[in-house]
Amino acid sequence: MRKKFYLLILSIALIFISCSSVKLMDSWKSQSFDTLSNSKIMVVSRASDLEVRKSYETAIATKLRKQNLDVIESHLLFPELKEANTSQEAAQVVKMFKDSGISGIILTSLKQTIETQNGKMASQSSIPKNYKDKASFTSNPGNTNVPISSTSKTYVLEALTYNLTLAQNKQLVNVCLVDITDPDTANKIQKSFTKIIADQFK
Repeated sequence: MRKKFYLLILSIALIFISCSSVKLMDSWKSQSFDTLSNSKIMVVSRASDLEVRKSYETAIATKLRKQNLDVIESHLLFPELKEANTSQEAAQVVKMFKDSGISGIILTSLKQTIETQNGKMASQSSIPKNYKDKASFTSNPGNTNVPISSTSKTYVLEALTYNLTLAQNKQLVNVCLVDITDPDTANKIQKSFTKIIADQFK
């Protein structure tokens, strides 16, 4: 009987240890956000791996289309799309988007990977709290992904939504920072992140 009791306690402990958590760390929405509801929106996932880019863009676009939004994946419209390095290049990219009828952009990226050992943070790079430098789509926030080896892993993902029809300093209309700790699978990260982005449009 005592042996069964210990096994029960151990099973419960393992369930709690293996549970992943999803948290919306921070979000902001401007008063102009609702102007995107009747716009053509393109999903752009910043990822070095093409398959990861396609996977995230497809998942987010599919979810938003179910909410009756006009959404397209960037890898379908602009398969060779590259990140602009100068303000002139960025202006050309924005013009290219507008010429294609795109007025909304959802830009997603993995901002940071935090790994902890024995419950203590091994390392962390700062997460931006001030988004003034991202007020327009032409800004380049860069990649701050910093992986460290250890026992527990947290992924911090970012989604920035822009309305390209607004003045340049007012184009950023929505920000989401999502914290996903110890996901069971890569698919869990994608599904959780996708749901949070879609919820912004409800």
